[in-house]
Amino acid sequence: MEIRPSLASLVMLVACGAPEQKAVTQAVEGEEVPIPGMYRVHGATVDKATGEKRAIKGTVILAVEGSRYTATFHLNTNFPGPGADPVAAEVIGSGEGKVEGRTLTGTAHTQVVVAGMPGVDPNFAFIPRRVSTRLISDSVTTIARDGSVTIQTDSRGEPGEDYAPTRTTLRGERIATDPLEKTAGKTAQADGPRTAP
Repeated sequence: MEIRPSLASLVMLVACGAPEQKAVTQAVEGEEVPIPGMYRVHGATVDKATGEKRAIKGTVILAVEGSRYTATFHLNTNFPGPGADPVAAEVIGSGEGKVEGRTLTGTAHTQVVVAGMPGVDPNFAFIPRRVSTRLISDSVTTIARDGSVTIQTDSRGEPGEDYAPTRTTLRGERIATDPLEKTAGKTAQADGPRTAP
């Protein structure tokens, strides 16, 4: 009879996600969650000319050195396909810029990678992939004291690329610490166990 409550507790822990991922976004009262780390984000990309909207989600990894930051990201979205099915796409790239308080302002360079078959994940084994549009984006990222993040980017095609300008707004939370982050004492406790992205 005592086994059932234990099993129920275990199931609830698994369903709610790993404790380590929840711990990294929670700061000790009165302290700020550090900026470097991995963030899970979601939001929408809007075509500035037509207002057409598409969902986008994924991860962003931030590293900070002095007053500068670097970012790498891997996002997933869908583009209208030639038929009824949308074309799955990945948006991958990196960025850099300046840090002022908890606001990061900079530029990112990205590539859109699409599956060769409509409706299929471009990461799926043996599915042809092609690198499509190359983009340049101006971005502003704001990170709250609790580790929640808001990112806004205005994107356009690199010279020679055919791409209608868009604005993407992403929101999310810090889910892992930066593997190079130097933590000690209370800061380490606030971040929980060190987790490599």
